[in-house]
Amino acid sequence: MKRLSLGALAVFALLASSCSTPAYENNHWHINHIAPRVGYHFFGYRPSVDGPYTEKLWSDVGDIGLTLRRHLVGDNPENPLLPRPTSSPYRPQPPDVEFQVGK
Repeated sequence: MKRLSLGALAVFALLASSCSTPAYENNHWHINHIAPRVGYHFFGYRPSVDGPYTEKLWSDVGDIGLTLRRHLVGDNPENPLLPRPTSSPYRPQPPDVEFQVGK
């Protein structure tokens, strides 16, 4: 049990340090390169590109919601086979009138 908690603490420390060292993110030969790359491969988050972590999470939540709506509910406006919303035949339509101004 102690090994599990120490391992979890070590992983948390490694990932927490990845948020504070974006300068070494693209430097493959530096030892500080490991933590940002591990964070990127596990969570898909790059501090120098994605900005704050909360904004990245909210954009991921929006993408997941859009995917679920398109697959489960069928809410896809780009699908040509779905019927388009049409106006009601019982609502009076405004007349097509063109105005011309004479001199």
